[in-house]
Amino acid sequence: MNQTIRSNITAKAQNYCPLSTCAEVIADHWSIIVLRDIAICNQRTFRSILANNNERISTGVLAGRLKRLTDIGLLYFKDDPAHSQRKIYCLSLAAIDLVPILIDMSAWALTHTSPSKEPIALPSGVERPQSQYSKELTDRLRSLHLDPSDMPV
Repeated sequence: MNQTIRSNITAKAQNYCPLSTCAEVIADHWSIIVLRDIAICNQRTFRSILANNNERISTGVLAGRLKRLTDIGLLYFKDDPAHSQRKIYCLSLAAIDLVPILIDMSAWALTHTSPSKEPIALPSGVERPQSQYSKELTDRLRSLHLDPSDMPV
């Protein structure tokens, strides 16, 4: 990630918090959608993202998000050899490491929200096992925050 942008992202806090940094990087609706379109839908050019975007992103917003995602190191681009003015957007290693988190966010939404429309189908078999830490933490949080009658069976 660009050092200047990293400094801007973490400048608000007295101490470094990785969750705060992650939220600053990905807690933008359109950035997540653009990453989805590139990673999962394989839309890699400006025009293909624009034409195939389910949420009808505007050209200005798309241009801004592609620039931001490139600036913070989640995307980079290559020139398209077939078209001199076209860029092909690629995921960086940091973005590739982020994709399982996006899949987990999608699984969470499918579990805990009731969409009014049929959800976009994601690839099957994308569930990841919880780490031992995550399992212990969620079990502890359930016991601290939920009535026993609210506990999942």
